[in-house]
Amino acid sequence: MSVLVINRDLSELEYYHQANDLYKDMTQLLLRNFGIKTKKKELAISSTEKAAVIAAFPYMEEAFLRMDQLEAAATLREYSGWLINHYRQHILTRLESLLDNISDAYRSKGERRKAFRRKAFRRKALNDCEKLIQLLQRVMTVLPVDVNKLIPYVDRIDRIIELLKTQL
Repeated sequence: MSVLVINRDLSELEYYHQANDLYKDMTQLLLRNFGIKTKKKELAISSTEKAAVIAAFPYMEEAFLRMDQLEAAATLREYSGWLINHYRQHILTRLESLLDNISDAYRSKGERRKAFRRKAFRRKALNDCEKLIQLLQRVMTVLPVDVNKLIPYVDRIDRIIELLKTQL
């Protein structure tokens, strides 16, 4: 006879499953560059068309100059790919370290050593979670990221922290 989902106890490795799901979803977010658009939008009008419009309507020259100035200002506000890659690399490294520490907690042999090493690796995993939250906070302050996109990930990290602390 099977046990109802409501009556089931929490799995001993629930934090491992949560960390794997977080890794998968954060990787998808990083592939989308945190939702930031970094490419410069092309104008719908070419320079030859501009020249033709200016020849027919001389007052449009000032409008085109103003549009070029606004476009240059928008380009300066865009964030370089290297900055996004920098944060992407740090977050992926931290996520990999989190998964490594969780899986290393179960690799040691011997009962006495095993319990000690589990605690040590779980503490390292907790440290990785805290640093991951700090990294996401830095991303929110430096890059123009919608905070609402990152809050679910922070909540999931908090859930992993909670699960790790109950297992200590």
